[in-house]
Amino acid sequence: MKLTKAEFILLTMTAIWGLTFPLIKGAVAYVPPFAFLSMRFFLAVIVLSFFLKPEFNKKNVKWGLIIGFFLFAGMACQTIGLMYTKASRSGFITGFLVFLVPLFDYLIFKKKPTIFAIIGVFLALGGLYLLSSPEGGGFNIGDFLTLLSAGFFAFQVIFIEHSTTRYNGDTIVFFQIASTFIFSFIASTLTEKWNFRIDIPLIVAVIVTGVFATALALLMQGKYQKETTTVRAGIIYSMEPVFALFFSFLILSEKLPEKGIIGGFLVFSGMLISNFKSKEINQE
Repeated sequence: MKLTKAEFILLTMTAIWGLTFPLIKGAVAYVPPFAFLSMRFFLAVIVLSFFLKPEFNKKNVKWGLIIGFFLFAGMACQTIGLMYTKASRSGFITGFLVFLVPLFDYLIFKKKPTIFAIIGVFLALGGLYLLSSPEGGGFNIGDFLTLLSAGFFAFQVIFIEHSTTRYNGDTIVFFQIASTFIFSFIASTLTEKWNFRIDIPLIVAVIVTGVFATALALLMQGKYQKETTTVRAGIIYSMEPVFALFFSFLILSEKLPEKGIIGGFLVFSGMLISNFKSKEINQE
């Protein structure tokens, strides 16, 4: 698949998303999870405020708060989960949002999934079974929280799709990030003590996740995704767990057992297939 400039930028953005898994796992060794999320999304809000001009009205704020809640819940579960599971496993399990989106879309809005999405789900379930088997590494509380985060992210994706078609997209993006910061800060204030130490891994993680993986990634996604097809964009985004596996090995020296690797490959294959759409495949 030959990449255009737009697709190369989307692939770079996906690689950065994959990089965040080992960086966040390293960061939560220095700082409580909600405090980390507060710093990450506060920095993202600051950066986005230079590029976006949100329209303050009741409906925009309402949808921003709703989507922001699901983003916060997903990020909270994923970040806490990384305290108990491998970053590479977290990347593959988070990828389940690709399969949960069409399922929830059908349950809520009666939008029927494609045959490719159904095939992808069965492949991914087989992959999750291998990942969670004793030989594949077992299934722990961190894996459960990560799977739960995929569910929250799926709701976030669905409500973004159904809100940005009716309201200002940039405004929805800004308010969801801002509300995620607010929810994170409230949770941190109520449940955590801010007596952590500032160290290089924490600073790097906050900058990479806040500036590059959140603010700039959203801006680049909004600008360049429309320059490619849904199928090709889906294939590019499906590389996220592969990058997570690569960077987890590079940074944390993490290795998945043989069955875990096969399970991850099945999840990855399911993600690829679930993005296919008959009409767009014919166009390709």
